[in-house]
Amino acid sequence: MAYRDKYEIRQGRIQLYRRTAEGGKHQSDAWYCALRIPGQKTIRRSLKTTIQDEAERKAENIWFDLNQRNERGLSLSTKRFDLVANRFLTDLENKVEQDSKLEPLMQQFKPSLYKGKRIDIHKFLIPYFDGKNLHDITDQDILNFEHWRRNYWISGAGSTQTHVEFTRNGRTVRRSKLANEQKEPNWNTINKELTTLRQIFEFARKSSIIEGREIPVIKNVKKPRYTKTKKPGLTEPDVKHLLETLVTRYKHQANPKHQRSHKLLLHYISWMCLTGMRVAEAKNLKISDCRKFTKEDKSYLKVFVHGKGKSRELVALDEAITVLDKLVYFHKTNAALHGWIYSDDLHIFSDQYGKAVGSFANGLNRAFEDAGLLYDVYGDKRSGGAFRKYYITHALIVGNINYFELAKQTGNSIQVIEEYYAEIDPTQRPEMFIFKNALTGVYDDNPANKF
Repeated sequence: MAYRDKYEIRQGRIQLYRRTAEGGKHQSDAWYCALRIPGQKTIRRSLKTTIQDEAERKAENIWFDLNQRNERGLSLSTKRFDLVANRFLTDLENKVEQDSKLEPLMQQFKPSLYKGKRIDIHKFLIPYFDGKNLHDITDQDILNFEHWRRNYWISGAGSTQTHVEFTRNGRTVRRSKLANEQKEPNWNTINKELTTLRQIFEFARKSSIIEGREIPVIKNVKKPRYTKTKKPGLTEPDVKHLLETLVTRYKHQANPKHQRSHKLLLHYISWMCLTGMRVAEAKNLKISDCRKFTKEDKSYLKVFVHGKGKSRELVALDEAITVLDKLVYFHKTNAALHGWIYSDDLHIFSDQYGKAVGSFANGLNRAFEDAGLLYDVYGDKRSGGAFRKYYITHALIVGNINYFELAKQTGNSIQVIEEYYAEIDPTQRPEMFIFKNALTGVYDDNPANKF
């Protein structure tokens, strides 16, 4: 590359020049600079101006800034967002692999976390910030991303897609767009992606790529007013109908393998309704975490649960003892049939080969759909969390338990129970509203009391 109008300032530490056209290309009058920083290779930058005085001013500003970064041990090269984002993913993947050797209770980084972050980054963050350097992303860019993300499926790039393609285990998978990929994402979805973006910048700061003052402001989207926050639940007739539908499927199933899957799913639904456990807590639960005890000649079942980084003990409903006994028998039968050794350290929800079941989502979707219960009256899809809401609501309606005791039992705050789970119709317990008050006896059949 040939240079012209080349000269030096700052005692040779800053060199300014313009490029000479080569190969018939049009010659630009824009200025460039070459900067010498102690202990570093020469750094070249475009000054993006044709005015010489402005070029000198910009070159000196860049030189001062790079010297300060060099003194603080920060990176002097500009880093593209996509490169830093992929380094963040590689670091997260390594942490997931390290944590996989620990007990579930001790794991901070799980495969599902990495999967979610990878989708956020490759599907939305990298496409939007494509080609941008991390240093150049501003507060306004973050606000523009929120707007772009809201319209992605409605009028943006996603609106023209009829199918979604992604890679799974080295294979390209193509599927139809889901219902939530045909409308504006809710506030919570956008906040999850903004959290991932915030974590990428924090990773860059810890890696000495940028300073804290260079991180743009990334605020979560506020929850819209009047947003319905109640989780989809189930009534007692719904639960009975769901179990009856699944029992019918079980009885008509000729394949022994599928029969065992249906039976395990029946036990899972029953257990969740009888304990009110979270889905993650049930996934981590082992048979050894369940203890029977007796008080005043009555048997109870105490369960030690852990999930979401917390642990507690709860007391299950009576029928849970029967479900536990059936599960133990189920696993011992499978152990004898398939040649593995039963142990109380086995996960309570394990398949026929003694391997912990990762998720019942597919089986539950099918069971809900067969029973006509996949969606509630608001169009929200039910999942395993619906059984927890059923337990909490049912406990408040028919149980002799107050909010404080229920909060301890379920591992929630009273506020969370009230806001997300409790769905009580006063007409279900009309007797609770019959009590004496100041007007008692005023309106009776005595003619003297009529006015």
